[in-house]
Amino acid sequence: MRPPFDIEFALKGIIGTASPVIGVITSFQEQIEWHLRIASLVVGLAVGVLSLVAIVRKLRRQR
Repeated sequence: MRPPFDIEFALKGIIGTASPVIGVITSFQEQIEWHLRIASLVVGLAVGVLSLVAIVRKLRRQR
């Protein structure tokens, strides 16, 4: 027969696993921020280009 599920043991395991992950994220925070800034710049440029294409298409249809 299996013993009952020990919630305290499970929480210790989750916390023990999450702690090093949080430490790694904290140590790479500057690099992560840099990647997020570059990604937002790329998305912004893509939206700008798509908006420009839509405006040009609309102007060509009016002629």
